[in-house]
Amino acid sequence: MINKIKIVALLLISIAIKGFAQQDPMYTQYMNNPLVVNPAYAGTRGLPVLTGVFRKQWVGIEGAPETSTLSYHSPVRRYNFGTGGSLIYDAIGPVTQTGLYLYYSYLISLSNYGTLSLGLDGGMNYYHVSYNDLRYNNPDDDIRASEPVSLFLPNFGVGTFYYTDRIYLGLSVPKLLRNSLEKGSVDIEHLNREEWHYFFMGGAIFHLNSSIDFKPSFITRVTQGAPLSVDLSGVFMLYQKVWLGVNYRINESVGGIVRWQISPSLEIGYSYDYHRFTYSAFNIGSHEIFISYSIVQKKKRILSPRYF
Repeated sequence: MINKIKIVALLLISIAIKGFAQQDPMYTQYMNNPLVVNPAYAGTRGLPVLTGVFRKQWVGIEGAPETSTLSYHSPVRRYNFGTGGSLIYDAIGPVTQTGLYLYYSYLISLSNYGTLSLGLDGGMNYYHVSYNDLRYNNPDDDIRASEPVSLFLPNFGVGTFYYTDRIYLGLSVPKLLRNSLEKGSVDIEHLNREEWHYFFMGGAIFHLNSSIDFKPSFITRVTQGAPLSVDLSGVFMLYQKVWLGVNYRINESVGGIVRWQISPSLEIGYSYDYHRFTYSAFNIGSHEIFISYSIVQKKKRILSPRYF
């Protein structure tokens, strides 16, 4: 009888090679770093911000997804625009992607009605599939004979981001070019191109009393060839220092979120997802760590906390 390890291996190969329509990484703490999916977020914090995120998904499964992200963005106040960049590394099974992207946004003040930001991003992904990293109980000559695939994939995207001191809404398509993912003799039907990913996000802040604020938020991901993905989150902020909340990814996982505003400049966060609906018998959940540092210039006032 096939044991659990063999079943998991088959699942990973299926996800990484044949079912890779959802190509961009997911984040549970999406509300803490929208820049990686929406270029219009660049500069909207009002000061330079450096952010790092590390996510390890489905702990206990060998070859499960891992994602590391380092991003930076800053406003250019004199000209009402923002700039930034990010470095993203994502791996699942034999498939790895390393992306370097730059961001530009133009901020339009709507007077008492908030601010509208229009964004562009451009960059490149290094995409690599190594079949030699797979281990076989019963070798398959067809897979073993396949050569590694390495591709440089340029791309660009667009986004909009509207915000006030109480709400925000964003819509983006961070990759518009549908690059081919085929090379040489590789002929895999569902892995032949990059797909468009549509992201729609939003959130609000409610001041319950002098000590407690409540921040609900959501993000919706739409990708051709992949199920609709929706995250719903609710976070309580206590004394403008500690954030405690939950995240529910519909039909997939539930999790907890904690965030600590150590100082006006430094904040850290952690989330844990329990995959109640997907492969729960084979893993012990997913972990995500977030750290952000806001660069405060001398004689400049920082607003704390930063809700959006």
